Amino acid sequence: MFEFHGWATIRVPDPGLNQDRRQALEAVALERVREAIRAADDQFSLFEVKMTGNELIVLYAHGLRNHRYRNVLELFQWVASELPDSYGLLYVHDDETDAGKENAFQVWRLARGTLSEMSDPFLSPCIPTLEDGWPDEPLDE
Repeated sequence: MFEFHGWATIRVPDPGLNQDRRQALEAVALERVREAIRAADDQFSLFEVKMTGNELIVLYAHGLRNHRYRNVLELFQWVASELPDSYGLLYVHDDETDAGKENAFQVWRLARGTLSEMSDPFLSPCIPTLEDGWPDEPLDE
């Protein structure tokens, strides 16, 4: 199983830009993110980018798939590279990942142009934090 939930605030550089120039850069950034979403979208997951209040651009990504879906990580990596002033979090649970991580969420932090993988302290370990194990399996402690 591959589950992911994430968000990113999309920001453009603001070295004292006037409002018209800033709005033009935000419109270009919004369209670029929409294009990146089209490349990542699989029609099973939810990807959306919206201009919200106070001209804040927010990217949402949610999905639950049978197998690993690298496109979501590639999308967040693209945001880190192309819009480095953006920030956000992507939570991923991948039971096909490296040994020792299959019972845990990993958090991908997007900040200052870098996408960094970190351990999750809130929902992990998935068993027993979120659900019981199979009856014949011992619980992790």
